[in-house]
Amino acid sequence: MRIIAHVALRISAALILLLCSVAGAKENVLIIGGAGNTGSIISKMLIARGDDVTAFVRPTTDRFRLEGVPVNYVVGDAMKADEVAAALEGKSYTVILDNVQLLEINEQQSYTSMYANFVPWAKRMDVKQFIVLGGACSERPREDCPLSPPLYKVAADQTIAEYILRGAGVPYTVFRLGALFPGGPDHPDAGIRTGTSFLSANLSLFGAIWRGDFYDHIFGCIGTQRCINEIFTLDDPSMKPKLDNWLCKRRYETDTINFFDPRCGEEPPLVLPHAVTAPEQNP
Repeated sequence: MRIIAHVALRISAALILLLCSVAGAKENVLIIGGAGNTGSIISKMLIARGDDVTAFVRPTTDRFRLEGVPVNYVVGDAMKADEVAAALEGKSYTVILDNVQLLEINEQQSYTSMYANFVPWAKRMDVKQFIVLGGACSERPREDCPLSPPLYKVAADQTIAEYILRGAGVPYTVFRLGALFPGGPDHPDAGIRTGTSFLSANLSLFGAIWRGDFYDHIFGCIGTQRCINEIFTLDDPSMKPKLDNWLCKRRYETDTINFFDPRCGEEPPLVLPHAVTAPEQNP
């Protein structure tokens, strides 16, 4: 039995487009990993707003999440400088969004390698915003961060990649994310908005957020001056029971990521007095 209360909210795509077109100029957005979980959803939101979207994807990437969506594609391996150069030569974008999710850092793949490939092109294109979806607490010593060893290694690499970007003088927006629920975008409740999430400038905050709210915070910052050269953490007080369970599992991890640990019990359900479903995007 589902215990989440849904409040139906339906806004026509035409009205969304009208309201967003008043808010700012049309953007030309490159999403690295644009056919992935978050990237495909943000792509649809941007197109509904009237922006141009290009997805940077590997040749082997399954594009099913963007089937029928009018996005452009550039193809290459983000970890290979020559393929990035070949894909971006002659192109120009106003915003770049990094949506690549790595669960392991090694010689073949890392955020630092990827940023070494993309940041010089961002500077050459004079992009007005490079958006980073990074990890929380990675600037703290390992013992002061609740992440498990494998996740801390990923987050630390993300933070070094941030330094590459910021040191190059490219305008940036960084979201440092603690825990994201639910685990996958295909969960039936992934699009819910709790209405209680927030951005914070407190970089010591390790919070949790629901996917629908996470998408909205990213979307709301794309091409927005108030977000330029800012680093945000994200949190939602309604996520605390789920975050506590998530952190419990991290405490017992060693070299592998555990999605369940009997010592922590089942993940608590999301219980909200009110929840809002997202308006459908019909680009």
